[in-house]
Amino acid sequence: MPTKDSEKSITFSTEDPKNWEDRKKLYVSSIASFTISISPVSISMYYPALIAIRDYFNTTQFIVNISVGLIILFTGLIPLVVGSYADVYGRRRVYIFVMFIFTLSSILCAMAENIWVLMAMRTLQSFGSSGVQCICGGIANDIFIPTEREEAYSRFFLGYHFGEIIGSIIGGLLTEYLGWHSIFWFLSIYGSILLFLIICFIPETLYIPDSSTTTIIIKQFNPLLPFKLLYYPNITLTILYNTSIWIIIYVLDIMIPFSFTNIYNLSPLYIGLIFLARKIGSIIGNSFGAHYSDYLINKYEKKKGKEESYPELRLKSIWIGAILAIISFFIFGWILEKRVYIIWPLVIIFIGEFGILFLETTTITYLTNQYHEELNTSILAIGEAITALISTIVIILTIPIENKFGIGWLFTALASLALLSNILIILVYFKGRKWRENQNINKDL
Repeated sequence: MPTKDSEKSITFSTEDPKNWEDRKKLYVSSIASFTISISPVSISMYYPALIAIRDYFNTTQFIVNISVGLIILFTGLIPLVVGSYADVYGRRRVYIFVMFIFTLSSILCAMAENIWVLMAMRTLQSFGSSGVQCICGGIANDIFIPTEREEAYSRFFLGYHFGEIIGSIIGGLLTEYLGWHSIFWFLSIYGSILLFLIICFIPETLYIPDSSTTTIIIKQFNPLLPFKLLYYPNITLTILYNTSIWIIIYVLDIMIPFSFTNIYNLSPLYIGLIFLARKIGSIIGNSFGAHYSDYLINKYEKKKGKEESYPELRLKSIWIGAILAIISFFIFGWILEKRVYIIWPLVIIFIGEFGILFLETTTITYLTNQYHEELNTSILAIGEAITALISTIVIILTIPIENKFGIGWLFTALASLALLSNILIILVYFKGRKWRENQNINKDL
């Protein structure tokens, strides 16, 4: 717990941001949605450059994959630290710091003289980008009341998806015509612009009521606290289910540059365009999944009444996505191994990604809707951390597995794991309601 002296040095918002005029909320959230794009842009720009980086440093695909794995790992772990710190000491100072780290590390990446320096700076860069993403979620909760947040989150998701779409295209374009260094100079300029906007236009949004009328309780900085959530089986099993699905996407991302270049002789620009099939599939799947799960809940409540509704009902909608994703990636590795016409793997990527985001949107909504909104950040943070830890191990093992068994068996194994993991979500569907009734999660945390 901070001391009395340290509390005085913390500058909170003197006005509740939820009471700001709509115009002020709009420009703050618009800048935040713009900055949130930095994470998907920096990640997706890197993939079309993987082969160029491998050749430039005269290294192996295995080493390059480790650099990707480290990015995924720290992107998943950093929100545990940054989110917890910002909840105690305020958003603005952390926001500025992580964006500065991102910009500085981007410059150092562009100047890297060996693969190990590049890996270290990319890891530092992921600290900045994932920190920005985490802070933006906190700002949305600070300035919008619950009934306004759906629109705010949609604006943030728009910024995130915009970053995903343009990142791979710009990364491929810059790598092909200016070399891989140019993607990091681009990110340096991009980060500098966003840092300027944050310093000039984003005020502190963390609000603490006046101590003369309200007892102030400042939460202790504890980044490990969300791990206590793993004690609850409905949370843990759902996170593991999501992880088994997301592993496929992470492996797909590192396989696209190498496999499509080797099989179809594509340049970095076209590799960047290949990622569009995945990005568009994810955007459409996200939208359809959210609407369909809401439709099922509303249909049940109209028939039985809202008092009879319970969160696990939402999980009925995942089977469409699960079937599409698992079948698609069972097929994907084999059609690449058979070197079929390029349009077919693109169609499979689109369908598989649609299925994954269709079901993941449902499971994430299930996780965050069953408890008090104050726990949402912790639930999402621990979910990302567990997924990142397991996915990093799988990413590192991908090349040895592919070299020994081939890409067909690699994706068959991943799809089989996803298929078996449905046992976990079935348990949550049938047992989750009973588990929740025996929990006192707010007291335990």
